[in-house]
Amino acid sequence: MLLPWIGCGAYLLFAVVPDAVRANRPVRRIADEFATVADSAASYSRKKRDVETIGSAQSKRLFAEECIKRGRYGEAADLYASAMQGALAEDPALLHGLARATLLSGDGGRSQIAFERLRTVSPVDFTPDARLGYARALALQEKNAEACAQYEGLLPLYAGEEARCRYALLLQKMGEEVRAQNLFRDILESQKDAPRYTRRREREWTAIARQNLRR
Repeated sequence: MLLPWIGCGAYLLFAVVPDAVRANRPVRRIADEFATVADSAASYSRKKRDVETIGSAQSKRLFAEECIKRGRYGEAADLYASAMQGALAEDPALLHGLARATLLSGDGGRSQIAFERLRTVSPVDFTPDARLGYARALALQEKNAEACAQYEGLLPLYAGEEARCRYALLLQKMGEEVRAQNLFRDILESQKDAPRYTRRREREWTAIARQNLRR
């Protein structure tokens, strides 16, 4: 029901509003945001329709990714699981998608199983991002010793500060305050002389480190 209204709004912004007005920066920003919403809604509807009409594993995977973007993690997990049939039962991309969707939905146990299957059937696809997800799945179940072991092995391999920050938060939760503080401090130190684009990319994790660092 929303799409006709989005279409009307997009028409007004791009066909009716004069170029001179759209050249105004705030108006142009609103127009760009409106177009993004319209594109997103159209993409969601198209991919949902593909699942309903085609029903292939590929259509389910693409729609599952769209669901994850919208925070519909349970639905995404169901889509990945339904796609993993027959010869695709151990497809690495689907396994990783299922592991990620179940992690985001809060099902640490199911996520752990999926990550372990991925590691077994395709070690090359058990990437640093997958290893981070695996550590998070363990921590979600309060399997802290196992999670810490995963983080310790991951930190030298992981590009970016997310793994180090999540590890510090886990250590803090476990009462390992000194180790956690050292990691928070390392995060902030590493970003001091980093290029602007790197600081921008890591700002979420540096903000968390700054909030948790005790002076």
